Amino acid sequence: MDQIATSESEDHLFGESFEDVHNWTEFLDYLNRSFTFCDVDLDEGVKQIFLFILYLVIFVLGLAGNLLVLWVNWQSRRSKSSINIYIFNMAVADLGVVITLPFWMLETMLEYTWLWGSFLCRFTHYFYFVNMFSSIFFLTALSVDRYLSVTSSSVYWRQNQTRIRWGLCTGIWIMAAIFPIPEVAHIQLMTGSEPVCMFMAPFETFDAWALAVGFLTTILGFIIPFSIMLVFNLMTACHIKKSGRPENKKHCRLIYAYILTFFLSWLPYHLTLILLTLHVSHIDLHCYFVHVLYFFYDVIDCLSLLHCVANPILYNLLSKDFRGKFINAVVKYIPKEKINGADAKEHSTSTTDHSVVITKENPPQANQNDGDILDGRIM
Repeated sequence: MDQIATSESEDHLFGESFEDVHNWTEFLDYLNRSFTFCDVDLDEGVKQIFLFILYLVIFVLGLAGNLLVLWVNWQSRRSKSSINIYIFNMAVADLGVVITLPFWMLETMLEYTWLWGSFLCRFTHYFYFVNMFSSIFFLTALSVDRYLSVTSSSVYWRQNQTRIRWGLCTGIWIMAAIFPIPEVAHIQLMTGSEPVCMFMAPFETFDAWALAVGFLTTILGFIIPFSIMLVFNLMTACHIKKSGRPENKKHCRLIYAYILTFFLSWLPYHLTLILLTLHVSHIDLHCYFVHVLYFFYDVIDCLSLLHCVANPILYNLLSKDFRGKFINAVVKYIPKEKINGADAKEHSTSTTDHSVVITKENPPQANQNDGDILDGRIM
């Protein structure tokens, strides 16, 4: 870093200036003494308990929701509607994020002590970032695909939807596997009094690396995806409004919920990340404000994971198509004697009713109207 503290009074108080710092041990010691100059009384114990409960709730709900989505979509994998490829892959990515939560939960409760060795220090972070990026990219691709499905009359698009979607999903996983490498390459297990897993770029170039990684994460993980989602979702909402169908108001509200959920999940995290990255070397923030940012950073980071709970609800549980597939999947495992009635009439009625449910799963055709596409394939 270029500079941590510049005032002569601080240098005199600490007995050395930042220029006397030559390695990571001296640097961390300098930070510890520097922060005592501006002490803010914040209860770490309360934060740890709150984070543990929040991690646990997200883990349980995210695990259950995404496993349900994967199970239902796997049961209906013979469906000709290839747009479910995005939904399935997004659930896989969100599930990947969720299964890393026990590591962060225990790390928080152990006051950031890392007990699982050097390999898992890097691999867990890499696994998390790959799934985080891929989940965001699948949401972005789904927004664009939704607009094309509603508006496009291209014969090429209609004839090659499945191949395009499979190719795009493959490309998303490849990009998501590449983007975290610059950050993960500098994550190390620091062995001191207690092992700590943290970002440690070369000391001489730490500032440049931290800035590059921070902005790369924000640009690729928020600014570009959100801009694309915002534009294409709003264009989709404007298009379906023109049809004048009463149910399209519900479709528009759901589209706005997509935008708002992503925005509220990720904006606080990226804003805090950029402020902390720019602190000291590029902008000067008040000492107390910096303490508050560092204190609440873990809470904000944890709250961003709520998207793993929100995605299964918004993109699946609110969909008539998904609920129909869920009923079909459940009916397959109900014993026939419980489905059939006591007499022939009840048996006939029950069989007819369930036949309706089971055969209800028909893929939307290319000439469907806008409302049917949104309700059957997206919502």
